[in-house]
Amino acid sequence: MTISQAWKYYKGFRFSWKSVIHLICFTSLVFFIHYTCNRFETAEYFPIKEVNIAGMQHVSQAEAQHLLLPLVSKGFFSVSVDQIKENLAQFPWVAEASVRRVWPNQLFIQVTEKTPLALWNGEKILSASGQLFSPARNTYPEGLPEFVGPEGVQLKMMENYAQVTRVLAPLHFKVTRFEMSPAHTWSLMLNNGIKLNIGHKDILTRVADFVKVYPKIIGDRADKVDSVDLRYSNGLAVRWKTIA
Repeated sequence: MTISQAWKYYKGFRFSWKSVIHLICFTSLVFFIHYTCNRFETAEYFPIKEVNIAGMQHVSQAEAQHLLLPLVSKGFFSVSVDQIKENLAQFPWVAEASVRRVWPNQLFIQVTEKTPLALWNGEKILSASGQLFSPARNTYPEGLPEFVGPEGVQLKMMENYAQVTRVLAPLHFKVTRFEMSPAHTWSLMLNNGIKLNIGHKDILTRVADFVKVYPKIIGDRADKVDSVDLRYSNGLAVRWKTIA
């Protein structure tokens, strides 16, 4: 660039205070927003003062509070909703959880627990959705029917259990034990102490036949019956208890 060219460029340049002021204002605004947001994210400003948890029956409030305390000790705007859900999912009983902030200082947590259907092989709980889970023993509900079967057949057992329960409805009996052997034969125990050996086929038909003949063959003598064998094509066999 020659001297004459440089002089022309210098003469064409106009220093604008207006542009400088705009730049300073913009920079200050960005700094203010950043500073304010950082303040909002601290517990010193907008702390969480109340946490409401609903829907928990098998998880104690103390356990939940201990797990969530490090998360809710942050500010209202920085508390992680997703992290709270992940932490709650660590409890075996929890199926899902929803979390929402309630202005200005509250969290509301709604927990949905798994619905227990049966005790599985004496060790786990089978949920109504087909999940196997292992919560603390002291949280196992009383009165669950016991399912006994090979691993991986729980959905089939759930289906047959529901159908058998409907067939037994006229007798008002409940199934306390439902078993599928490794050879895929079925048996069950009723709440009046009678065991039914069903076999491996025509399960519902055989149970329905039992329901039909029960009033005539057994009736009010249920306490004297040990088991009923339904594995016959055209009938059944009652095994009576031996009276010493």
